[in-house]
Amino acid sequence: MRQCERAALVPLERFVREAVLPGTRPHTTVRRRVLEALGEAGGLCTARTRNADRDVMVCTLDAGHYDPDDKPPFKDGKPGGWHKADASIWNDLGAACIPRAVI
Repeated sequence: MRQCERAALVPLERFVREAVLPGTRPHTTVRRRVLEALGEAGGLCTARTRNADRDVMVCTLDAGHYDPDDKPPFKDGKPGGWHKADASIWNDLGAACIPRAVI
């Protein structure tokens, strides 16, 4: 990328950091996508699964969180030690799961 093209992206990156990122909720797909666009998603879990619509969902929690023995209570929607993406919670044992895959 040429230097003038990079310079044109500086205001856009600043806008994303100052206006878009603070408006996202933690541990959501939207926040993950913003962090990926900024090149800062390296600390997030990479486990994936497919939902009923066959869409790929990527965990939005921090890397290293997974603990299959920390089962979620499901009543309050907290993931325990399992993977989470928006309202979905899963473990690595499901047929559609790709545990901590390299992206």
